[in-house]
Amino acid sequence: MAKQGSRGKSRRRKQSAQEQRISLLRRGIATGIGFVVVGLVIGGLLYSTGSVDSDEIVEGEHYEVVADAPRRRPGAPVTVTEFFSYGCVHCRNFDPLIEDWRKNLSDGATFERAPVAFSPEWAMLGQAYLALKQTGALAQNHERLFRAIHDNGRQFLGPGQIADFVDGHGISREAFLEAYSSTEVRRALARNEARQNRLGISSVPSLAVADKYRINMDVGRRQALDVADHLVALEQGNPKPD
Repeated sequence: MAKQGSRGKSRRRKQSAQEQRISLLRRGIATGIGFVVVGLVIGGLLYSTGSVDSDEIVEGEHYEVVADAPRRRPGAPVTVTEFFSYGCVHCRNFDPLIEDWRKNLSDGATFERAPVAFSPEWAMLGQAYLALKQTGALAQNHERLFRAIHDNGRQFLGPGQIADFVDGHGISREAFLEAYSSTEVRRALARNEARQNRLGISSVPSLAVADKYRINMDVGRRQALDVADHLVALEQGNPKPD
């Protein structure tokens, strides 16, 4: 009888342990599903295919007017600026949308990127962007850098590693390092940092129009581009573009 009781207790302990494992597994699955749902919701908000009509765009909700913004010279193009970093995965995901959108940019408007320097690593990547831009090797390496960092998990721990990466892709290692260390590139990075501070850029990707309007990116990335089109037209004197 003592042996049977012992075996019964052992079976009950095994059953209890099994039930606990099943319970933990169910909770883990439920948690995982919850994260997926949240991710889908956030992704839907950021990359929704919907658009926003020009009549619905309002100051304070879709964009802010920057205080003490510089005046645009008459006849000068209206510049849309994306503040970004190669180290930002959201910038990497936003990049294809930007590339498609800029193909249809209205006459009298231009697009540019301005790298931010929120950290020493991002400052290095921003300096690399400016060096590639200065030497005419940006087109050959822009997408490559995004893919290397975010698709392939590559880390660049210094400018020498970036130089090795871009060597032979529109630029030599030596030419890249020379441009990277140049006074012109360093000054350009400092100007960008001062500009981002003046415009109140605290996250990336962020869009600004004519250094006068800062777009609220929380409305969704595709919608933010609609807002950019609206603000370009507004700055050009036509607040309701076709």
